[in-house]
Amino acid sequence: MVSNQTSRVREMDKAYIQQREQELELEERKRRGLFRRLTALAIIIIALGTVGFVTIYAQAHSLEEKREEKLALDQRLEQLKAEEQRLNQDIANYNDLDYIAEIARRDYYLSKPGETLFKLPDSSSN
Repeated sequence: MVSNQTSRVREMDKAYIQQREQELELEERKRRGLFRRLTALAIIIIALGTVGFVTIYAQAHSLEEKREEKLALDQRLEQLKAEEQRLNQDIANYNDLDYIAEIARRDYYLSKPGETLFKLPDSSSN
């Protein structure tokens, strides 16, 4: 009986079987190639994304440092402008004869002819 059952099964044409195996192998190759291409593309995208992120982060950090430096330099500029204004005032004062006379009296105890100077103690030294 076993031989009767096997006799019912017909063997397929060898050319068709080979053609079908080649088609399946080609499909498998295409699938592997597609997987490889997608993997390579994903790696490239991840690498470019990482490089872009690092670049943007570095630029943002650098920009923040530049802003802080600019604020510090602006403060320094204001200080220098105030000092320049004070020095310009000193120049104007030193060109004024009355101011020079006042400084000479105060610091060097110089007096006009017939004038007597009195030095009073400071109130903070009591």
